[in-house]
Amino acid sequence: MNTIITLLTQYGFLGIMIAAFCEAIFLPVPMEVISLPIYLAKPKMALLYAVILILFSTMGSIIGYWIAKLFGNLVRRRLVDSKYLRKLQTWYDRNAFLAILTSSFTPVPYEAYVLSAGLLAVNFRQFLVGSIISRLLRHLPQGILLYFFGDTIASYSEWYTIIVAVVITLFIVFKYVYSKKKEQANSV
Repeated sequence: MNTIITLLTQYGFLGIMIAAFCEAIFLPVPMEVISLPIYLAKPKMALLYAVILILFSTMGSIIGYWIAKLFGNLVRRRLVDSKYLRKLQTWYDRNAFLAILTSSFTPVPYEAYVLSAGLLAVNFRQFLVGSIISRLLRHLPQGILLYFFGDTIASYSEWYTIIVAVVITLFIVFKYVYSKKKEQANSV
């Protein structure tokens, strides 16, 4: 794996394109392992690299979704326990958009969300919008920060991910509590 990462980081634009596209389907390492060294090699290109990463990650997400939707049942019966799929389906049924939106900030690899969304036939529009926004929230600020501050800010990029994850979690909790209170008020 280290050889692949080294190779991708040496190729700059092409490395970002390939890694971002593959990340959404089968690349088991966080994109930052590849993108941050490329950003740091040319900080004034970091914003453009981030935009390219977002575009190619979104394209990879679309391809991964459709591969799983069209061919996932062939693999599903052999590799995935149906009880896990039912739990996942319930989760997507509750709020597919929010599940995909938060996918960039969980320890679960992004490709697991992409492939499961296709396999379970999540509404494609919700999937696409959630994917684009999650990619933007995760990768664009890193490009912006590295563009303006270079390697002085690089050590703080993991904190950004943690902060965004906490904010999204708080939003989800607030939305849940609000909806429960609204249900209680309507039932009285």
